[in-house]
Parts: sequence; structure tokens; C-alpha cells
Amino acid sequence: MKTIIVYYSLGGFTKKIAQKLASKTGADLLRLTPVRDYPDTGAKKFLIGGRAAMAGAKPKLQHYTFNAEKYDRVVIGTPVWASSPTPPIRTFIDENREALEGRQFAAFFTQLGNGADKANKKLAKCLGLERIEPETVFFEPNKKDPHKENEAKLGDFAAVLRR
Repeated sequence: MKTIIVYYSLGGFTKKIAQKLASKTGADLLRLTPVRDYPDTGAKKFLIGGRAAMAGAKPKLQHYTFNAEKYDRVVIGTPVWASSPTPPIRTFIDENREALEGRQFAAFFTQLGNGADKANKKLAKCLGLERIEPETVFFEPNKKDPHKENEAKLGDFAAVLRR
């Protein structure tokens, strides 16, 4: 089964997970980049990004190439913003709605706190699905709690995708 991982990453953690997952599964990668990116530090990071996610914003993306016919499965990787997938992911789905029909989906979410379950439901709704499975959640590491279980989750999720 030919797979592509389509992801958005602001701080780099989602990118890191996407790259490791692609390495373990042989999937292709497609990074989405908005024309005007979101702030990546301070309170503005949460206020502007969270507000955009809650509003269902769909920012203009930098040019990318996506040929859905080459893929049986699309894995979507996104940070969780205000219990929602990020706006660039919404843009991608909106721009490729017809081409995505008939594909299998999987998803991974990265988060500092919580909200991934709600984000999965919102992402599924964007795709016209009830839920996306398989899916998994990676907790962004910090100095206080490095979340070493991410490596095990990554291996488990990759194994499911290789089936």
C-alpha cells in the first residue's frame, strides 16, 4: 500500500515525528507551509493559532505538489490547537477534497496538553468520516517530562501502517 504523510509543523516536533514515521514505513512526505506562518513563540503563538483553529480558518498555502492517484493511504500529521487540527491541514483537505475520495486515512496528533480526541473527530468530519483510525497521539517533550513513550508509540504506529 503506497502511503503519503501530509503534515503541518510549527515548532518542529510534528516534522520530527513525520520524518521518523516515513523512515520506518517508506511513506512519502508532504509538508504544508502557509504563505504567512503563525507566530511560534510567546502568547501570540497560542492566541493567534488557537483562534484560527477554532474559527476553522483555511490559510493560503505555499505551492505544493500532491498527486492522490499515487497513494492508497494518506496519513495526516498535525499539532492540536484548541482541540482542533491546524488550519493548514483544513486548507489541504479543502483543496484536495475530490482527489482524497476513496483513500484510506490514518492520523497522528502532537500536543502539549490534551484535545487530540476532539481534534480527531473534527479532522474526520472535515474528511466526511466518523472517525479516523488508526490514529495515535504524541506528547511534545519538555525538560520536566521527556515522554519517552513516544518512541514506543512511533514503532507501534509504524507497524500498524506497514500492515
